[in-house]
Amino acid sequence: MSFINRKALNAATDLYKWRYAFERADRLQSAFGNIATEYWGRAATGRHFEARGLLVTGASRVGKTSEIRLMLSEFNEAREEMPSGKVASAVSCILDGKMTWKDLGFRTAEALGYPVRQRRMTQSEIWSRVTFQAKEQGVVAIHFDECQHIFPPKPDQTTRALLDSFKSLMKSTDWPLMLILSGVDELAGHVRQEEQLARLLRPIHFQNIQLPSDMGELNRICFTYCDAAGLDFEDLATEEFLRRLAFACADRWGLVIELLIDACQRARAEGGDCIEERHFSAAFADRSGMKADYTPFNVPSYESKFIMDKILFGVE
Repeated sequence: MSFINRKALNAATDLYKWRYAFERADRLQSAFGNIATEYWGRAATGRHFEARGLLVTGASRVGKTSEIRLMLSEFNEAREEMPSGKVASAVSCILDGKMTWKDLGFRTAEALGYPVRQRRMTQSEIWSRVTFQAKEQGVVAIHFDECQHIFPPKPDQTTRALLDSFKSLMKSTDWPLMLILSGVDELAGHVRQEEQLARLLRPIHFQNIQLPSDMGELNRICFTYCDAAGLDFEDLATEEFLRRLAFACADRWGLVIELLIDACQRARAEGGDCIEERHFSAAFADRSGMKADYTPFNVPSYESKFIMDKILFGVE
């Protein structure tokens, strides 16, 4: 017995490979291109300089991580040559809990492919290794994802030490690094506590779905993914359905795309050529743990019946 539905698998594989081109991706790439161009220009002088960086914020599952990783992947594929002759690259580091700057050093070293096994090393020794490895490998940018997790709820000495250390990486006399700090909106509040760091980071905010102004964009996304899956979306292309879809995904662009892909998989698995409301209800039920006959897609007065942040993010 095979547990793999090949029709659904083929549709999902194609959809996961494909990416919808949001305008925000252009803004992100333009901002990174600006700080990278400045980095190259200052590096060519041979004199000490401060690197710039980006502060990317927005609600959870709005699409920050995927856009940043795609951009850095394209940057690495470009194999840009630095004034020194090294080929430049960037790495990502996921931060999943409160940690000291020393702990962060261990995590960053792992992202560089150089795990530090001597746990007794001092904080200074760890970061010296990190800087050395970054320089040797030509790593000019580090993306710290979910950065809000490392800060304590209330500002204290740990907060100040973390912020100062981020600043030190960007101001390093030996090898300054462009930093991309990403996380939920509260991250901006932490960064603002260190004026010099905030000055070095260009803020970019990823907005949630804003209806009715984003109705056209939401409609295009649905048609685009359904067309890619060979499915007809025409019957669902109504303001009422699109409002329900945005609500069911807590106004998060990333969740809309994930739910679309799930619904397309279900429709393709049945062998039909149309996508229907029930496909979205079933996909939502799987993600939320609710019953497929009681979802924002099929319940009257749905906005008063569900609290989406609690339903979707309470189970993740």
